[in-house]
Amino acid sequence: MPWGWKRSAAENTIVTSFVAILLMGSLEPVATAAEPLTGWLLPTERLLAADAARFAPPDLKRQIVKHRDRLMAGVTDAWTAESHTRDAAAHRAAAARVARVIAQKIREHQPFDGLVYELGGIVHELAAASPPPVPPIPDRSTFAGYPSDPLGNPERLIETAAGYDAAVTSATRLLTWIWKSAGGDCSS
Repeated sequence: MPWGWKRSAAENTIVTSFVAILLMGSLEPVATAAEPLTGWLLPTERLLAADAARFAPPDLKRQIVKHRDRLMAGVTDAWTAESHTRDAAAHRAAAARVARVIAQKIREHQPFDGLVYELGGIVHELAAASPPPVPPIPDRSTFAGYPSDPLGNPERLIETAAGYDAAVTSATRLLTWIWKSAGGDCSS
């Protein structure tokens, strides 16, 4: 798909309507005896990834939907490898560091399947930095919007409070920063 390709408003509505449905199809329950005692459960982190993708810039959202299984694999693998030894600041720093790498790889036209997998790892890092409140499963997600400098320093974009909505907001802000840094259109 060429850069700058535009769709009609009706096509955007259709794509947006199906994004959640397509991503949710990748959210089969994962039963494991190794559920961590702290942090989000894996199905919740996968739902968080789908919610963050839902709010992503349209062109990036299409790539994420196309490679949704890789996004969920990235979340799953990062969740499985979590050692629970790092604090929230370390998780946010790791997410910002990887965001810079992904933006560079997009500029270099690296294949999106691997990049979307890495986005799943970023979502996990931000979920780990925003521990669950009680009760841990939300009725719906809310994107808190962008700060006054929406494309500034990624470390500043992901400074939010704890909780599901904070993790969705941080992940969405970082996805947008990555896409814009890579030269993508974030005008929407």
